[in-house]
Amino acid sequence: MKKGHELKIRERLSKSYLQVIFIASISAIVGIIALLVMTRMYNNALNNYGFSQGDIGKAMTAFSGARSEVRAAVGYMDEDIISDAKDTYYTRKDSFQQYLDDIESSMVTQAGKDAYNQIVKDLDGYWDLSDQLIEEGSTTDQEISKKVQRREADELGPAYQVVYNDLKNLMNIYVQKGDQIDSVLAVMEIIAVIIMIAVIILSILSGRRYGNQIADGISKPLQQISERLKTFAEGDLDSEFPEHDAKDEVAEMIETARKMADNLNVIISDSGKLLNEMADGNFAVATEHEERYTGKFNDLLIGIRNMNRKIDESLRQVEETAEQVSLGSGNMAEAAQSLAEGATEQAGAVEELQATIADITANVEHTAENLQKSHADARKYADDADHSREQMHAMVEAMQRISESSMKIENIISELEDIASQTNLLSLNASIEAARAGEAGKGFAVVADQIRKLAEQSAASAVSTRELIEGSIHDVEEGNKAVALVSETLDEVIKGINDIADTSKSLSENSQSQATAMKQAEQGVNQISEVVQSNSAMAQETSATSEELSAQAETLDNLVKQFKLREQK
Repeated sequence: MKKGHELKIRERLSKSYLQVIFIASISAIVGIIALLVMTRMYNNALNNYGFSQGDIGKAMTAFSGARSEVRAAVGYMDEDIISDAKDTYYTRKDSFQQYLDDIESSMVTQAGKDAYNQIVKDLDGYWDLSDQLIEEGSTTDQEISKKVQRREADELGPAYQVVYNDLKNLMNIYVQKGDQIDSVLAVMEIIAVIIMIAVIILSILSGRRYGNQIADGISKPLQQISERLKTFAEGDLDSEFPEHDAKDEVAEMIETARKMADNLNVIISDSGKLLNEMADGNFAVATEHEERYTGKFNDLLIGIRNMNRKIDESLRQVEETAEQVSLGSGNMAEAAQSLAEGATEQAGAVEELQATIADITANVEHTAENLQKSHADARKYADDADHSREQMHAMVEAMQRISESSMKIENIISELEDIASQTNLLSLNASIEAARAGEAGKGFAVVADQIRKLAEQSAASAVSTRELIEGSIHDVEEGNKAVALVSETLDEVIKGINDIADTSKSLSENSQSQATAMKQAEQGVNQISEVVQSNSAMAQETSATSEELSAQAETLDNLVKQFKLREQK
């Protein structure tokens, strides 16, 4: 991998910008150098040639003016004009000399120096002659003036022309040199512009090239990761993420997304496994990837764990309740069976008593002889009735205990209904949260729906159990009423038998009264027989109901045993 590919996006952008800035800086530096060179050349041309040309022009003006003043001084006859001309002459002479000195300091070329030296050479003696002529011609004497004028024209004029031509020659040299420099500056200007344009074009091309490279290096992988994240948002956790060979922020983002997908895949698979195990009845299951449940995912694990504990506790309570119901129904069945057997025995005893009383009524004439035996039999029957009354009271107490146990079972069933309602509400909240999660929560919504169905089944079972227990309680209450009625009847029977025993003592005195009493006793025994038979039927029905309740409790216990509950610590 190239070293540049190891750079971060910021570093790559900074490097590209620095390269563009470097190229642009080169362009600016080239422009600045060209500008400085051209400025220096222009200053040199201006100082060495432009100003020199001005000085030469001024010198030429001062030189020609000085000659004009000489001609004026020797030509005019007015002393004032002559005096002014002389003053002006010397002034212009001094100016010329000053300009000439300035010209000497600006001589930078050999041609200029040669031309200057020629001027100095040709000026040798010129000013002496000029001074002499102006001094001699500054007079109002016409003869002298004419003589001086001729000398000025013959002697000074040719010398002036030579010096003036030398000045013109120097002027031409500087003009030519200035034109050359101007041409050079124009060419350099064109070259500088071309170089700057080339550097600018190079900067644009380089910037565009680096920009395209960086844009392609960022946009293409970002587009690929964007497409993959769309499928990731739709629930695709298994497809591969795009490869990116550059070790930059995009690669880090892809690696982070890949780790997130792997973590989410593990969490969803693990939570689905937990919920499926619980749906299959295994509540002893535990997660194998608890370290993956971080942040908000920990809330999901806590929710599943709380649901597991709540249903496990509910099923355990149902199991315990079923065992209690089974035990209570077994006890109630035994008590009902004992009651039925006692009622059967009582029915047989009552039938025997009825037959005996019938025999006594048929053989009332013989009662006197058998009064002692009848008295003994009556006392025996009274004892049996007392014993039956004790059994009846025990049965009443057992029925009362069964009724109390049934009420406790009803309370437990109410708690089961509350737990089923809470479980149903929990599954509803889970369905709502799964709906909010969208596609990613579909699997959890199915599990929540299964939990809701299990809660509804638990509630239905609890309602069925409640109905059975309420029916059993009703039957027990009816049995209690029947037992109470039997107890009262037995009390009456005992009292009647005692009365029979007492009456048997007086039968020997009044057999007719004994016959009437025996008829009344026969009627009472008939009533007792009917009550005992009804009590026996009720006892048989109570026994059947108890057996059915026991079977329902066993069924409920078998249903609960289908679930594998957690071990209690």
